[in-house]
Amino acid sequence: MTTILVAFFFLLLGICWGALLNWLAGSVNEEGELQLKAPVCPKCGAKRKVKHLLPLLGFLIARGRCAQCKEPISARIPIVEFVTGALFALLYLKYGLAWELCILLVYSSILIVLCVTDIEHFILPNIVNYPGMIVAAAISLVVMLAHYRLPWALFLAGSGFMTAFNNYLLSAVAGGLAGALLLFLVVLLSRGGMGMGDVVLAGLLGLMVGFPLVFIALFVGIVAGGLVAAVLLITRRKGRKDMLPFGPFLCVGGLVTLLWGKQLLGWYLSA
Repeated sequence: MTTILVAFFFLLLGICWGALLNWLAGSVNEEGELQLKAPVCPKCGAKRKVKHLLPLLGFLIARGRCAQCKEPISARIPIVEFVTGALFALLYLKYGLAWELCILLVYSSILIVLCVTDIEHFILPNIVNYPGMIVAAAISLVVMLAHYRLPWALFLAGSGFMTAFNNYLLSAVAGGLAGALLLFLVVLLSRGGMGMGDVVLAGLLGLMVGFPLVFIALFVGIVAGGLVAAVLLITRRKGRKDMLPFGPFLCVGGLVTLLWGKQLLGWYLSA
């Protein structure tokens, strides 16, 4: 019963935090610059009323429309709020009330903002990517100095070469380099199908999940992106020349790896 109540608390916390993430993501313009401003209607520029800013409830109170011009409010607002809440609750249920949960909430917040900006503007802003990399690198350094082992990180038994990556800072740096280099090769081969923002994001994911789990994150992202692209092509909602942001799929791959990366790797190796 206590677990359910705490999970419900994290659900509500995530919904409220999702409203803040919505505001931050909505403050990133098409050039990738962060311009903090009061929430306004993108159609008429009218400021949203306080009651309409309430997480989830505000969208329902406004009936999904701007109070001034009656234009529909982006469905992104309630979706991000609910997804953030559900993710926070899931992370708690997976890892419990431990200090590592704070790291995961920070990581998931960064990835959610990047996901939204890539969907809306086809951009993974450096104003989010680079600070995220600094945060992930700093966390890796602290974990190494504390001689701690993060629950989602892979620990390799024995005395072989790969056990060197049991050092979490080395694992994070190697993961960041491997992810960035692999995506850089994909960018070269795709000839414009992906951008350097995806390369930086892959490096960020590597810092978050470490080596070799970064390959799980990229694999999940590539498979998810391929499946969605295939469905959109089959249903003719997208053409072969239409752009499809890849960042959201990388973000999903990173979140899946933070939750079940070790299990997925174990399943693959035992298959």
